[in-house]
Amino acid sequence: MDYRKKICPGLAVELIISEGEYAGHYKTHIDEVGENILSVYAPIQQGQIVPLHEGTPMKVIFWDEVAAYEIKSKIIQRIAVPVAIFILEFPHDIRRVQRRNFVRVPAFYPITFRSVNRQGLSDPQKGTMLDLSGGGMRFQTYETVEMGAILLTTLSLPSGPLQTSARVCRVEKDLEQKRYSVSVDFNQIPERDRDRIIRCVFDLQRDMRKKGLV
Repeated sequence: MDYRKKICPGLAVELIISEGEYAGHYKTHIDEVGENILSVYAPIQQGQIVPLHEGTPMKVIFWDEVAAYEIKSKIIQRIAVPVAIFILEFPHDIRRVQRRNFVRVPAFYPITFRSVNRQGLSDPQKGTMLDLSGGGMRFQTYETVEMGAILLTTLSLPSGPLQTSARVCRVEKDLEQKRYSVSVDFNQIPERDRDRIIRCVFDLQRDMRKKGLV
């Protein structure tokens, strides 16, 4: 399978630097994708850009609801303005490194979302969740949402509101009702928040079993 097709602007990635002064794990997003290069936004820690050097080797990790994937790359150019960006080698060899398996259940909670762009955040928009898993959700909205967009979402869960970033991976339009069905991956969610969602999913499953629905 050509895993390169999974990489698109806005995709959340993790840069893993194994040695040197800036060894560590850094979360960021894809800016643009070319045939042999790709650009990522320079990661920020504690309000400061991480000043990785040209030639720095790294692993680039990205994921979807099924698996995580690894690219071996290095920085070939740094761009400072108008936005700090690293230009990376984009090899054809992409390795699937880990399977992910999250149970998805029907869920009907209100949500709000704002699109993330270079100018900042859009105005808040409303939607209704249709299903939920530890890896993502599907919701419906009357607002236009672009494929690959990064959203700042707020989920109104029974345990209280939960805010997390999400990447749009599928959009379907209902022409009759003039609304959209939007599937998203939780692309940069802390594990404690993912645990909250998984507990919510388990509670929904238990209620469904009591009602004889599963």
